[in-house]
Amino acid sequence: MDSEIKKISIDYGIKLGTVLFLITVFSFLYDISFFYTGVKGVFFAISILSFGIISILKARKIQNQIISFKDVFTAYFFCIALGCLISSIGDIFIFKFLDKDAGNLINEETMILYKEMREMMNIDAEKIQQELRTMIDYPVYSYLTIFNNYIYLLLMNSIIGLILAFILKKN
Repeated sequence: MDSEIKKISIDYGIKLGTVLFLITVFSFLYDISFFYTGVKGVFFAISILSFGIISILKARKIQNQIISFKDVFTAYFFCIALGCLISSIGDIFIFKFLDKDAGNLINEETMILYKEMREMMNIDAEKIQQELRTMIDYPVYSYLTIFNNYIYLLLMNSIIGLILAFILKKN
């Protein structure tokens, strides 16, 4: 049964990656401000959680509603890992090859919003400048930042996957 669960997870991971890539493309084409205002992030979070849960439910269905903790986590995590990997590769394609200027614009706008937010929180100006220098050194769509975001998504979703596995397992 493990291989069937992995097949389902991979199938839904490919579908998730396609949806995430399409969200990125439509955000890019419709309104680039979706990238730095959080709109794209909301759609990403909803899509990731939805596809992960659907993957778990499909895996549970093929096992006659009896599924172990490990199998629930596997169904969720494989789906998310593959989907986010496809999305990250899509980001590299769009913002490193197709339109580098859009990536730079998103980084600049993100820095402006970040600075305004930190000033509203009365953070020391020197600390804000230091953080902005880091954002200049590691732009939002640099290879390193894309890789770090992917790792962060995996870590965050592994915690979510463990919680879902605890809740949705049926022995």
